[in-house]
Amino acid sequence: MRALLLVAVLLQGCAFTQLAEDLSEFYSDPEARAGQLVVAGGAQVRRLDDFADSYGRLGFWRPLSFVKEKRGGVYLLEPYDPAKLPVLFIHGAGGTPRDWRYFIERLDRTKYQAWVYYYPSGLPIDLSASWLNDIVTRLHARYGFQQLAVAGHSMGGLVAHRFIALNSQNYVKVLATFATPWDGVPLARVAASLGAYAFPSWRDLVPDSSFLRIVQAESLPPAVKHHLFFGYRERGDSFDSDGVISVASQREGRIEAAAAQVHGFRTDHSGILDDAAVFGRFAGVLAGFN
Repeated sequence: MRALLLVAVLLQGCAFTQLAEDLSEFYSDPEARAGQLVVAGGAQVRRLDDFADSYGRLGFWRPLSFVKEKRGGVYLLEPYDPAKLPVLFIHGAGGTPRDWRYFIERLDRTKYQAWVYYYPSGLPIDLSASWLNDIVTRLHARYGFQQLAVAGHSMGGLVAHRFIALNSQNYVKVLATFATPWDGVPLARVAASLGAYAFPSWRDLVPDSSFLRIVQAESLPPAVKHHLFFGYRERGDSFDSDGVISVASQREGRIEAAAAQVHGFRTDHSGILDDAAVFGRFAGVLAGFN
């Protein structure tokens, strides 16, 4: 996850002070701060280039600033078309919808329409999932779509899984997750120990956190087919990794057992979203259920 590299950035200059101010405001009253989330961009059409990398980083280490600027939401990359299946892409920690460029540019636009979820990835993952559920529920009330495919990268896979578990409707038909840390990230223990400087989402990523236990134990609706994509650098066994997330975490036992199919590729953590073979398999998943 790109977020792993951001810890070092936070130690530079005024970034540490800005981080402290932002997080202290959140921790002073988490429920009130969560209430500041506004359903912004729920039906706006944007271009991928509108999502600057700098704001992805802002959403991670100054999440309340991101929220106050009302940058988040689900955005359509073209006007809504009832004849096309919506495919919702969810980025990981510190990322933006631009991380999905390779997939989105190769999506068959005669059959599918790309939607993206842009969210402050420093906030609690459960909160990001709840916010997404609220937005998608509103979009469904507006457009009445009968099917939705969801794709999540890294931490975005956790957001996606939790969102689907929270959703009371039956329009989500397929979930594809890529390099997701289902069993957490050991390095998160270090970041979570920073007290007032600890990102809420890092607390969720600590192995055996209460959030991860919830995700591992919850069941998705029977109609949802989960395709679990994982990356590895060498052998692909449990002791291998994609350079960031261990294969053991990507293939956590309960999540893998519940998946419709597991797809392994020799690639790294970010490269899994820029790999022709991975996209080809994903395109096949979409074609298979649609």
